[in-house]
This record gives sequence, structure tokens and C-alpha cells, in this order.
Amino acid sequence: MRTFISIELPEQVKKEIFKEFKRLENSGFVVGKFVSKDNLHLTLKFLGTLTEEQVEKVKEKLSEFDFSKFEVHTGEFGFFPSEKYVRVVWIDLVSDELIKLKEEIDKSLLEIGLNHDNREFSSHITGARIKNVKDKEKFLDFIKGLRVKKHSFPLEKVSFMKSELTRDGPVYKTLEEFNLK
Repeated sequence: MRTFISIELPEQVKKEIFKEFKRLENSGFVVGKFVSKDNLHLTLKFLGTLTEEQVEKVKEKLSEFDFSKFEVHTGEFGFFPSEKYVRVVWIDLVSDELIKLKEEIDKSLLEIGLNHDNREFSSHITGARIKNVKDKEKFLDFIKGLRVKKHSFPLEKVSFMKSELTRDGPVYKTLEEFNLK
């Protein structure tokens, strides 16, 4: 089964982020696949396809996890990989503790043989995957004008998720949630 570890967002935060991405979708500057409000999340670690046995080992490791709760807040909108070739539009989630949390998860899962991801962690919530930009200059100006009121919220848990790819897009299901201390 295809899996990942994520941070789920409070409903009000999802609602405001989604509203801004909906503005982008309706702008006419781009063609792409926009993430549904219910699927907005921050991926801490994508694990890929795991066997049932590996899933149980991940659950066991995450249940032993000892990390304290902390505050996070919404940040700025941005995009990957560059202004010349925009393929993903996102908003960041900000906290110095997020990187530490990600590192602890990596270290813990390495103990059960799940490889460490060599890519640098980027704390972002994907809102759109862009296929075509109709007017790059207006599009970039529009992204720079997207704003969400700064929301702070306590990060109290991480979620172990299953992702099923369907014709209508991914369907996420929570396998288990793990509370931070």
C-alpha cells in the first residue's frame, strides 16, 4: 500500500488556504490539477509502497515516538522548481521544530530499514500541480499576491496515511494518528 506520514491541518486553516488556491484556479492564468480542500496537508515523509508487515513496523515505531507538541503557523505562497518552469504551487508551514520532527522520524524509520530521503525537507502544503501557464508574468504576479491570514496552531499529532490513486485523484485514508507528548 502507498503510504506517507503527514501533518493534518485544522479545518479553518484548510478553508482559507483552499480559498486562495481556488482564486488561482479561477484566474485563468493556469491549467492544472488543484488539491481538494480535504486533501490539503503537509507531508513529513513519503514512504511509498509498503507491505503489511512494514506498515505494522512503522506503526510500532511511531507509537514509541517521543516528541513534544509545538506551534506552527502558515507562511507564504511559493512554487517549485523555478520561475521559468513552475510545476507546483504551495504555501509553507513554519516552525523550526518541523525540521527536527522530520529528522527524528527519519532516524526512527531508518532503524527498521526504511531509507532516509536524501532530498532536503521543504515544509510546504501543495495546492496545485501546474500543467500549463497561459501568461507567465501575470501568473507570477498573481502568486505573489496570494495571502492567507497568519494562522498559528499547536501541532499535537502526526498521521500515518494511505494514498489510493484513482481516476479522480488521490484518496487519503488515515491508518493511525500518533500524539506528540
